[in-house]
Amino acid sequence: MRAMFVVAALCILLPGGFLGAGARSSILVIEHVTVIDVSGGPTRTDQTVVISGGTITAVTSSGSTKVPKGAQVVDARGKFLIPGLWDMHTHIAGISAKPAWAKQVLLPLLVANGITGIRDMGGDLEALKAWRREISSGALMGPRIVAAGPMLLPPRRSGSPTTVDPAELRVGTPEEARASVEKLRQLGADFVKIIEVPREAYFAIADESKKVGISFVGHVPSEVNAIEASNAGQKSIEHIIYSSLAFDCSSEEAQLRRKVSEAAKTRDGQAVADAADDANRSYSRDKATALWRTFRMNGTWVTPTLFSIHANAHHLEDAPTDPELAFVPEALRKEWAPSQNPTDDNRDTAAWWQRQFENDRKLTGEMHRAGVRLLAGSDSLDRYVFVGSSLHKELQMLVTAGLTPLESLQTATRNVADFLGQSDLGAIAVGKRADLVLLDADPMLDIANTQKISAVILRGNLLTRAELNEMLSKARRAAATFTADTRN
Repeated sequence: MRAMFVVAALCILLPGGFLGAGARSSILVIEHVTVIDVSGGPTRTDQTVVISGGTITAVTSSGSTKVPKGAQVVDARGKFLIPGLWDMHTHIAGISAKPAWAKQVLLPLLVANGITGIRDMGGDLEALKAWRREISSGALMGPRIVAAGPMLLPPRRSGSPTTVDPAELRVGTPEEARASVEKLRQLGADFVKIIEVPREAYFAIADESKKVGISFVGHVPSEVNAIEASNAGQKSIEHIIYSSLAFDCSSEEAQLRRKVSEAAKTRDGQAVADAADDANRSYSRDKATALWRTFRMNGTWVTPTLFSIHANAHHLEDAPTDPELAFVPEALRKEWAPSQNPTDDNRDTAAWWQRQFENDRKLTGEMHRAGVRLLAGSDSLDRYVFVGSSLHKELQMLVTAGLTPLESLQTATRNVADFLGQSDLGAIAVGKRADLVLLDADPMLDIANTQKISAVILRGNLLTRAELNEMLSKARRAAATFTADTRN
């Protein structure tokens, strides 16, 4: 009787009985489905996909394969199957998202949005590793996680708060930079994430990372240009604007960088903003072409994060009644509250962000056409960049930049497998991981159809639409219980 109670309790606690999913069947068969080939091959209609032990074991024409006895069978007529999506730029255990509530709110939110893997770009590494262990063991439902842990930043300015933040690691000298790389490696970080460090420290990080065999990614610091970063081995460049790629593409790069350096010393934000506008206006096709050629030659990836910049540009339009705010604790909702009476300065700021967004989108299209490899990342949980849905909006933004729906989908599937060097990811084929998303509409006709999720298959376990809805309901209830200051 006790054993029966335990099994029943687990099935109640975890939607679909995640731990006990094998009680349904150890084999899942999806019949009569249209399979999207993200390698670029033709869409395959009326397919049967067989999954066993979390792995795809067969992909054949429906009717040509005998359904294994006792298998759980899904009739997917009229539906479309894609690989599970990856969000390659998240912060789910640091900055705005704190582990105390994120575990109960953001992990299920990701899965319910068809995101079966994430690259966390700066957060509490101990929390992320603990979650990863629980997910791997089946005790917790959540996406696969690769994580940087604390981000590398320069020493604090004199008089700044000295509170220790597990999402940050401060480095100033080359010696400190080298030590930080070794520390992160020993702590179990999957890679090193740079935000802004002095020039000498940057190249020490690059050299030490190469020596110990760990990749480094992130922003291109203000004292380094993007060609130098690419040549130094930076594996991915995050954000076009925050890595100042417009400056690298400017015919006035040298004088504009000097202007920004001087403005930084006096904390003149307006001068920095003006310099960004000047960089956009002084665009040089020759310089841009040389930069894209360098990225392509060195295998440097770029994560544009267009939607997060678009969100900044439209912050005056944010709705305090947005239903997705239900997944954000009260204190953070208050912090994000849109201005009730926008000033001219507010409008000027929004217009500035819109200009940067348009320029970032232009450069994204150029990079793609030049053969630079792109990754889809949301930069959630930035203000109004909601975990889960923001990745789908990023895919839509990439299409507006000139990518086809297939190419946009590749930035969250096939490209991820290539970037991570994990050949069992990012495709629907025999031997691949059974992390999949079943859609009600064709994403090749409209990339927005990635949001029309009928079911998610996570590690071979089927989560139906009803079960996903229940996960979302529980996440909303969990978010509502956290009324304390989310900064604690």
